[in-house]
Amino acid sequence: MHVIQFSPEEWAIRSARLIQDAVRAVCRQGGDCAVMLTGGRSAERLYRAWQALPDFDQLRGISFFFGDERCVQPDDPESNYGLVMRTLFARGVPSGCSVIRMAAEDPDREGACLHYEGRLPSKIDVLLLGVGEDGHIASLFPGGEALDEHTRKVVAVIGTKAPRARLTVTPRVIAHASSVFVLANGEAKAAVLRRVVDEADNSHVLPACLVSHATWLLDTPF
Repeated sequence: MHVIQFSPEEWAIRSARLIQDAVRAVCRQGGDCAVMLTGGRSAERLYRAWQALPDFDQLRGISFFFGDERCVQPDDPESNYGLVMRTLFARGVPSGCSVIRMAAEDPDREGACLHYEGRLPSKIDVLLLGVGEDGHIASLFPGGEALDEHTRKVVAVIGTKAPRARLTVTPRVIAHASSVFVLANGEAKAAVLRRVVDEADNSHVLPACLVSHATWLLDTPF
């Protein structure tokens, strides 16, 4: 586990720089980079700061994927894709980069899951995750059946908060990611991290335990 604490005022810009440096390091090694994005309020702050970095538009060879999506239209206010397009890509997707969204609005959710699985690379280079106060990550909620899925990469779930119908990557995708960053703003999220330390082997109750090895980006004391 790697815990980094920034001040609340600097959290977004310094986290953005840290993540962009991680992406650039992958590109220097292999030329291309697979980044998996998340949703939520912390992500919104991060994305606005990231797209404002002076060299953000110079990114090349990045494929942006999604860790989960609500089963709504892509222009719905609850859509993670919509959030990303309004914030991170408010000035457009950098030339030579691509955005591969989950078609979670498709009534055939199983088909949408299989289609997205087929588009995922063998591993994600840089994975971003938010964390809920209940300890959920992506749309892997406490007690959910998806936490026991070790074959599939993407499954449909019914979450505990609206919009409840969602698609999500499984623990298999998270476990194989090269670098994982958890966006954890506020005391409630720091409290989740303290629980992760105490309950490291209890991912069924606290899904955030799946990323106990990750880099956690906090803005309050741990």
